[in-house]
Amino acid sequence: MALSEGAEIYWKSFSDGFRPDPILTVSEWADANRYLSQRASAEPGRWLTSRTPYLKEVMDSLSATDATERVVFMKGAQIGGSECGNNALAYWISASPGPTLAIAPSLEMAKRNSRTRIDPMIEECPSLRKLVRDPKARDSGNSMLQKLYPGGVLVLAGANSAASLRSMPARYLFFDELDAAPFDLDGEGSPLDLAEARTRTFSRRKILIVSTPTLANRSPIEREFLGVISVSSWSLAPTAINISGWFLSAEMERR
Repeated sequence: MALSEGAEIYWKSFSDGFRPDPILTVSEWADANRYLSQRASAEPGRWLTSRTPYLKEVMDSLSATDATERVVFMKGAQIGGSECGNNALAYWISASPGPTLAIAPSLEMAKRNSRTRIDPMIEECPSLRKLVRDPKARDSGNSMLQKLYPGGVLVLAGANSAASLRSMPARYLFFDELDAAPFDLDGEGSPLDLAEARTRTFSRRKILIVSTPTLANRSPIEREFLGVISVSSWSLAPTAINISGWFLSAEMERR
């Protein structure tokens, strides 16, 4: 090999090392990296967005390259809304790290989600396993409700605990099953309002609010969904897909 050819190969390899990885959407990342655990899924194995194509737009609106800031996902029961949010959490940890807050209706449910969904997701996904240290490891800094990783931390909180919703700034917020959360938290207002206040200092924040609606005209997720439609300066038309007698609705707000 000529010296000039060797130098060319060296410099090409050197410059390739500085080239950033391609930025994937949430659905692309999930298809490439996510595995469903048999502990929490009726269909364990590799995640396939093609199995739930109605979730693709919701997930991709939470990608780093998308201008959407707030997604309200009003849906039927057991159609993948929580896993859609878990895919977003995994993507934020791996591809666009930052402080993240994931809220369940209660602290007990947050602990259960950690055991049955978040921990298995990390264990069975190599790209997450190398970023989030085993909580049993010495000085890992991780626990059932806190997962540290380079560039951020995932905190799991309960909507019934005012203490868990205070103080922590969050670039990313995933609020699951809003309608099961208390309407007012110890006289301090809506848990959703308290949680969203944690994101205000971030210019490129992402907020996902998911729930199955309960009573018409009293459902918090219905109020949020209709509120996005009425106040959004530019919004997508709401999508409605009939699934086993339920209506799936999603509305994205762009600011």
